[in-house]
Order: sequence, then C-alpha cells, then structure tokens
Amino acid sequence: MRTRTLRAIATGALTVTLAVAGTAAPARAKPSIMAFDWVSAIVSVVGAALSSGGSGSSELDAAVRQIVAAVEQSEQNILNHMDALASAEVRACARTHTIELSDIEHMNNSVRMIWAQNATACATLATSYLATVQSKPAADTIGVAIGEIYAIAIAARARAGLISGIDLLVRDQIRGYETLIAKLAPTCREDRYEEYDERGRLVLVEIHYTCDAYNGDSATDYEAYVRARLVKGPLNRAAVDADATRNTSRQIAFNGLPVLRTLGV
Repeated sequence: MRTRTLRAIATGALTVTLAVAGTAAPARAKPSIMAFDWVSAIVSVVGAALSSGGSGSSELDAAVRQIVAAVEQSEQNILNHMDALASAEVRACARTHTIELSDIEHMNNSVRMIWAQNATACATLATSYLATVQSKPAADTIGVAIGEIYAIAIAARARAGLISGIDLLVRDQIRGYETLIAKLAPTCREDRYEEYDERGRLVLVEIHYTCDAYNGDSATDYEAYVRARLVKGPLNRAAVDADATRNTSRQIAFNGLPVLRTLGV
C-alpha cells in the first residue's frame, strides 16, 4: 500500500535525527563544587542539631566536620566558582565565609555566633539575588553555589548553638531551589505529524516534544500511534523538560528538593 509522506500539522520541520530523552548529548564533567552532596550534609547537620536541642553532640560535631572538610578539600575550586558570581555582595560574603570556615573551631563562641549570623545573612542575600536576577547564566552560576553557601551558614549556626532559625534557613533554601527550577526552565515545543493511506484514512500519528536549555543542551522524545493504537510511548513531557537542563544547576535543585523536604520544616 502506498502512503503519503509525513507532513507537519504544527509549525516546524521534522528533525532528521531524533534523540530519546536522556541520550541527547553526553553529560559534561561537573565542576568540583557540584561533586559534593551539600544537601545531604545539610540534612545531617539539621537533624543532629534539632535532636540535640543546641547542646551539642558527637553526631552534630561529625556532621559539621563533614562540611568543613568538604569545603577545605575543594576550597580553590569553590573560590574560582564564586569569582564568577555576578553580584559583588554575594561574591564577597561567599568568598569570605568559604575561606574562614576552617577557623570555626578556633573561634570563641561569642565570635562564632557573630560569624554564624553573618553567614546567615550571606545565604539569605544569595537567595534574594537569585529571585531578582534575570540572566539565566547568572541564575545558573548562583544556583550551583547555593548548596555550599547554605551548608556553611547552617553548620555555623549549629556549631554556635544558634538552633533557632535553622528551620527558616532550610525553608529559604527550598524556596531558592524552587525559584531556580522556574528560572532555568527550558523552551519547549510540541510537533504533531500525521500519515494517511491512499484512501485518506489516518494511519500514523507521532507527537514529538523537544526542549532546549539556555546552554545549548536539548532533549527530545515522542509517542506514536498506528491506527489509534499506542506503539511508542507514552510521552513523558516532564522527563524531557528535566533532561534538557541536566547540565545546569536546575538538576541540583531537582535532586535536592525532595531531600530537604524530608526535614518537614
């Protein structure tokens, strides 16, 4: 049976090569600041701090030391990333607290409390900046740094015994990640293709969904019907949307939000 060539019903031409979501392009190597799981470390500190009531415990000390060690291990890479932040205020305070965190055990508690409050101010400043910035590259850069900035602030508050307010910091970080997901959302389009037999009967329908991230990455998937029977799919639009931004800090937010929400704050 002779069939007609596929024709586009929606605007756009059929892409010659179709990539299934998740295989559109090889993942790039992540920067060192992204290699450590800041969110899980934050959850450990918050859990230990709240259970101890601010009096300190071996569990809390170990959780704080984990964050200090992670910052020390990749300090130069973190600082290099901080240098790319567009906001001078956020860049300055984030660099300062990254450099000074290793001295937290040498501070008396009065100094440590002031230092923790300053670190808290830096974290809230970072999320405020994220909420107002319009540039996607700038939002992506601060999005990568959010985890480390909040880890320092929460670890500092816990170590100084400033348990009150830690829950508010976690809520701020959650809101920051929610903002990041919205700001770095890709541009998506849907194209429908139909094929008819020589008697004009609809034989094949394909629905293609493609998303393009600001950094040039993309993801595509489709579902297909033969005589109204699904033969490929169903199409998962949310998965395509997420996969397009797999190499941005939006992925950090996607991964981190469910973990932070387990704290129930």
